[in-house]
Amino acid sequence: MQGKNIILADCDKEEVEEFAKGFSNRLGEPVEIYSKVCNQEHGSRLKNLKRYFSYMTYPIAFFRKRKQWKYMIGWQQFYALFYAFFCGLFHIKRDNIIVCCNFTYISKGNGLAGKLYERFIGFCLKNLDYIHVLSQNYANICADKFNIKKDKFIVTHFGIPDARHKKSHAAVEYPEYSFSIGRSNRDFDFLIEAWKQMPENEILVIASDTYKPNLPLPPNVVHRTDITGELQFSYIKNSKAVIIPIKDGAICSGDTVLLTAMSMEKLVVVTVPSTLGEMYLTDNINGILVRKDAGEFVNRLTHIFSDKYLAEDISKKARKTFLEKYSRLRMGENVANYTMNKTSI
Repeated sequence: MQGKNIILADCDKEEVEEFAKGFSNRLGEPVEIYSKVCNQEHGSRLKNLKRYFSYMTYPIAFFRKRKQWKYMIGWQQFYALFYAFFCGLFHIKRDNIIVCCNFTYISKGNGLAGKLYERFIGFCLKNLDYIHVLSQNYANICADKFNIKKDKFIVTHFGIPDARHKKSHAAVEYPEYSFSIGRSNRDFDFLIEAWKQMPENEILVIASDTYKPNLPLPPNVVHRTDITGELQFSYIKNSKAVIIPIKDGAICSGDTVLLTAMSMEKLVVVTVPSTLGEMYLTDNINGILVRKDAGEFVNRLTHIFSDKYLAEDISKKARKTFLEKYSRLRMGENVANYTMNKTSI
């Protein structure tokens, strides 16, 4: 099979360079990165429509030149999905291999729009060669839901660039606080309800520009909508703990926040069940895994906050685990390993 190997991303190229290097090392061939940032449009329906329109139109130029590619890797899942959609729509017999990275399916409901979206995703997945997900459980769920062979799924850990040495000089106005950040699949309602039972001097900062609290916040909870992009690293770095409350434990989400916190040697607290608990953490070893029971949650946190030696030991082991397993270079090598003997569909 001849041609170039390309990655389509929706972030700064440097964010994907280590992944590309790992993939290239294993493949023994260069891998080029192309990027168009589309994921900044969040919030209103119009912004979401503009974002999805960009997801659809950007892969068209690469689809037109499809005979030039050997591997087409969608770091942004929708770039790979729409590329595969066009191939299936026009019944293209192709030689290149399409890999969809970091796949996550979030239902749009049981109405007409939700059903059409589900059929669209299913059609795209059937025209992909590989679907990269972050847990075996999620691979099984997707295979059953969309009636796809399980050997299409690549199950690996996620990987990020080491965030420990990021230079961020933004002032953090809270002397001591726990931090929780995210847009999707976060159960901030549970976290706030549980935090009402925490001591008043325990401050929680929630950063989300899409979350809208249903009830007034207790005095020790702060909701911020302006902590995004590079600014988030200052708040992670200066926090005493990073807390990730997961809404749907079967959906892969929160990996970037978790690994960023681990790389910065932070105490990480994750609700279970979740793929984060399944894939990355061992309770009381390199993180805290706790059920979404308010009483249990408060007891676990107050205990760990009162034992600084234990919290420090868990934080150091989180950093050690990150270095050994979860770099983006290693992720690229692992994904490439699964594809080496595959011919295109």
